[in-house]
Amino acid sequence: MTSNFDKSVPRIMNEKPDNPPGPNNFSKKDHIPEPAPYTVIQTYADRLRYNQSKCGETIKLTEPEITTKQGLPAVLYVKEEVVKDLANTCKFTLIGKFIYTMPRIELIRKNFILQTQLSGGVKIAHFNSRHVYIDLDNELDYNMVWTKQRMTIAGQVMRIQAWTPNFTPEEETPLVPIWISLPELPWHCYNKQFISSLLSPIGRVLYLDSASINKTRGSQARVKVQVDLTKDRPPHIWMGYIGEDIIDGR
Repeated sequence: MTSNFDKSVPRIMNEKPDNPPGPNNFSKKDHIPEPAPYTVIQTYADRLRYNQSKCGETIKLTEPEITTKQGLPAVLYVKEEVVKDLANTCKFTLIGKFIYTMPRIELIRKNFILQTQLSGGVKIAHFNSRHVYIDLDNELDYNMVWTKQRMTIAGQVMRIQAWTPNFTPEEETPLVPIWISLPELPWHCYNKQFISSLLSPIGRVLYLDSASINKTRGSQARVKVQVDLTKDRPPHIWMGYIGEDIIDGR
């Protein structure tokens, strides 16, 4: 018993394909599938190149005075130029401090990139057996990395600290990020520029939490602020208006 499926179909050698090959018509054998979506993984080299491309800020320094002290040469600079102007080029620098053993610098750089999503470049430089300098490009990356407070790299804990011109490895930095709440802040005052000036007697505002930025919580604004632990913080700040008695403010 046979069926149509058993019948052999003779091949016609001169049969032409219905769709001849063309620039936009390929056989399955020739078809090249679309590449699968891929994830871009940043490398330290990529971020370093980005960092270097943004370098080159020129600082004008007053010609120093050359003198002597105890029979040795002494070079005297204008203090503000060194402490303020030169230090300003490192305003996005952090310190990575390892509590115990520090991994190899190559591992630190690789793991740092994998654990952060930077929008700019970074340069990580060895300082000593426990510390590294972390030079970032912008305030967004600086705030994001610093407020992590710590990272684990190759099984070792690295604490993140703010850099200051007076940094010494033997002393802990006095600058730390803390949360500050502003209960019943007027609704129209949910603005970073306004809040930054309001909290300036306490410290430097880093960012507002998402509920404050998006105005999805009206009971209080929460703000991340950089404070100096060596300075006293006022328990309360008055808010008033120029030309009016301060008790009329909020």
